[in-house]
Amino acid sequence: MVQEKRVLPQNHSEVRAVQSTDGIWHIPGKGIVFNQRSRKLGFFYEIIDPKALDGANMSDAISCFNHDMNHILGNVRNKTTSFTVTAEAMEYDTLPPDNQTTKDIVIAPILRGDVTGSSFMFSVAERGGDEWVEEPNGDIIRYVRKIDVVYEWGPVSMPAYLTTSTDVAKRSFDYFINENKKQELQLRSTFAKMQLELYR
Repeated sequence: MVQEKRVLPQNHSEVRAVQSTDGIWHIPGKGIVFNQRSRKLGFFYEIIDPKALDGANMSDAISCFNHDMNHILGNVRNKTTSFTVTAEAMEYDTLPPDNQTTKDIVIAPILRGDVTGSSFMFSVAERGGDEWVEEPNGDIIRYVRKIDVVYEWGPVSMPAYLTTSTDVAKRSFDYFINENKKQELQLRSTFAKMQLELYR
């Protein structure tokens, strides 16, 4: 199963660092937003369906800073990161480790506004996972209908799209193009047969 990564801009992800009255830090944010057109991801835009997470496996998800597995902030299994799925988004709340390194590297940049987004790592279901549409103006839209697994989420300092993920999506797009070509050939063949029948 191939993994993809997406980064959400600040105005969608709302990454914050909040300290409770007992001194415990929380990092709340929006890891996935629904029905929002993404920035251009290579050759396409992406919209995630509000039901895309129905049945998704998120039981082993972790929260990291900058997707760095050496800098784990929380884990669903031990309840140091949690998530809530609403009609608008998958919102997360992470309880980062209480140490000076995390405060310096993660908390401080969030408070200063240097960290500009959230990101998540996921895989799309092999069957019915996505749908491609070409709009009249030529824009290609990928609708993510079903996410199979969500592996990771968390704050990121560089909201840049990773080109490796473009390659993953392109495989699905190529399949979509090939299927459209097959359907077009079938329609042409059927139309030609109908014309022959008419002129007999």
